Amino acid sequence: MEKSVRESKANWSLGMKILMLIPYPNTKGPINKHTPHLIEGLRSLDCHVETECWGKHEDQERIMQKVFGRAGDIIRIKDRLKTFNYDIMVIKTAHDWNTLLRDVALLTIISKYCSKIVLQFHGSEPGKLHRKGNIVFRFSSKLLMELCNGAMVLSTEEQREWERFFPRRKFFVVSNPFVPESPGGNLSYQPMWNFPRDAKVLLFVGRLIREKGIFDLIEALTFVKSSVPVHLLVVGDGKETHLIKKRVSELRFENQVTLTGYLQGNALQKAYHYSDLLVLPTYSEGFPTVIAEAMNAGLPIVTTRIRGAIDHLQEGINTLFVPLRDPVALAEALTKLLNNPALCEEMAQANREKVKGFAPEIVARQYLDVLIKITGG
Repeated sequence: MEKSVRESKANWSLGMKILMLIPYPNTKGPINKHTPHLIEGLRSLDCHVETECWGKHEDQERIMQKVFGRAGDIIRIKDRLKTFNYDIMVIKTAHDWNTLLRDVALLTIISKYCSKIVLQFHGSEPGKLHRKGNIVFRFSSKLLMELCNGAMVLSTEEQREWERFFPRRKFFVVSNPFVPESPGGNLSYQPMWNFPRDAKVLLFVGRLIREKGIFDLIEALTFVKSSVPVHLLVVGDGKETHLIKKRVSELRFENQVTLTGYLQGNALQKAYHYSDLLVLPTYSEGFPTVIAEAMNAGLPIVTTRIRGAIDHLQEGINTLFVPLRDPVALAEALTKLLNNPALCEEMAQANREKVKGFAPEIVARQYLDVLIKITGG
């Protein structure tokens, strides 16, 4: 063991030494998609990046699994920090009750073993911190900020809200890298779904929860299908799947809606390939990976005017923006696009070009600049 540690230290480059805490590989979510590309980009800039897993070990955990799992993670991370002298530790996380309590516990124990700690929120709702009530949540969030040296978010909106809540800490906007997956098979062959030949396919990709706007989208179908033949392809799973199926049945949309469950790899690429546009009427996001995937597939996008979408997408160029919780406005935007092939093609070309800005070599350089500012290098 001691020999391997010495050899590892000897092989470190002269660049920044980073320990990155990432999700366990068998858990669902976009972080495991783009983090390897970020690490590769940072290493190309002479950074020495090592990783440790942190968070839930599997998607469905019991209480005791969580308790012993997080305790074991903290011991392992502390031992790593005591063995190696890192310049900074990056924690890829979110900001909700589940992650807040575990991250406060982690930082309370290990902060003295690492000179600089930065949080990267892949999902946060700092707007809640400015509302009345939520006293414990606000206190815990302030404690978390006291224990770290800075935080990264995915939109300027989040950055402003966090700086207003905790002005003593620096908050930086970063992007997630995107690298298109190579097709694992023949996308022209369609064995998975049977769509009506004349129908336009609307694609939704995300967790099946109300906050993603999926119920608004289903309601919007009532208005869209009266003027344009459409089929809704819903990719994802979540705690409200049964309610979505119930609503689809109530509206008698069984022939207009297909729920695929969670997809990845070639199956997910097929979903993009066979769709005509992406619809994401979400209430709260940073900048979701599904938008980058849709841009790469050359899909027009309909989404809400929130956070990262405002930072990266232009109205009428990359997307049509719609109000939150408004199925009628959503239906109008969808109908406008579906009846305008020329606009769809212009958006497709613009989105294919726009997604090039998320290349790992570009994002990693921006990411490293943030880490340098936090470490004072």
